[in-house]
Amino acid sequence: MSETQPEQAGPTTPEPAGAAAATPEPTGAASANPDPSGPQPLTPKPGGLAGALVLYTVLRLVIIAVLTAILAIFMPLIVALVFAVVLQMPLAWLLLGPVRRRVNELMASATEHRRQERERLRAALSGDQDRP
Repeated sequence: MSETQPEQAGPTTPEPAGAAAATPEPTGAASANPDPSGPQPLTPKPGGLAGALVLYTVLRLVIIAVLTAILAIFMPLIVALVFAVVLQMPLAWLLLGPVRRRVNELMASATEHRRQERERLRAALSGDQDRP
């Protein structure tokens, strides 16, 4: 075994030189890849905004359904539905504040991401690769 270790150490010494030569090639390949892979780290979570919008919409529909059910006791169903749609607007504003703020934050984040991506693409098209 001691003979095997020196033999590995001997060939290992020339191999790191070869490995060092091979290492810049993947690095060079990686430097060519940041352009295609650049947008991937910047992309927001796939279901973040869509999930928050769906939640907010479902909660508003639940408010409409509950108000319609309550108001239908006192008036015809279609009239109750119209009143429920009108009444849910201020109620949703009051009751769903945290969810609405989260949707607003996610929309602002998505807008900022699109702006940065547009700037990056314009820089790439103009040949200005130094700017991120």
